[in-house]
Amino acid sequence: MFAAQPVTTMRFLFTCMCLIALSACGQQQGVSSAGCARSATHEVTWSNALAPDTITVRAEGPTCAQTVITLTIRNARGDALWAFAATHYAMTTGEGATPEDTPAVSEMEVDEFLTAWADVTQMRTGELPQWSAGAASLTESAETFSYDTPFERDVYEMLRARDLPALCFAAGAESSQCLIIDPASNAPTRIVTYGP
Repeated sequence: MFAAQPVTTMRFLFTCMCLIALSACGQQQGVSSAGCARSATHEVTWSNALAPDTITVRAEGPTCAQTVITLTIRNARGDALWAFAATHYAMTTGEGATPEDTPAVSEMEVDEFLTAWADVTQMRTGELPQWSAGAASLTESAETFSYDTPFERDVYEMLRARDLPALCFAAGAESSQCLIIDPASNAPTRIVTYGP
């Protein structure tokens, strides 16, 4: 009977110490239930014709108007293929820091944005504009948008001629990026960025 008492007291002290430690950890990390945390997913067939990739988009911030948004593309095994980050403000309104007088954004508005953003455009590189011989840049050859590519003309035209699968997603309020799986490295790469 006397031996059980110290064990019970020690368990009580141990439990109290654990609760105090957990409480302190929670205060240091500043965990709060307030804020805006939303997400959406969409499957596409891009990197492997036999296994779908998953696009996950997330928004997180103290308010929905202040969210940082991310787009991550993962293959069927869960390996990250591409990641992109911006702010909700930059993606919907403009560049730079979110102004203090920015109107409130609802969770529904963020959900609608994320659902649309995750639904990327699938196309083939053969649909991209031709880079005409003699043109100094791809933009000079394009008729509708301004295009930028990290490739030289001969590499760009070779990739376009191979008619590779491409994914295009919004990368700003008025710009988009298109990605391909580079046949030389088998790694995702940006083939063009375009906008007005």
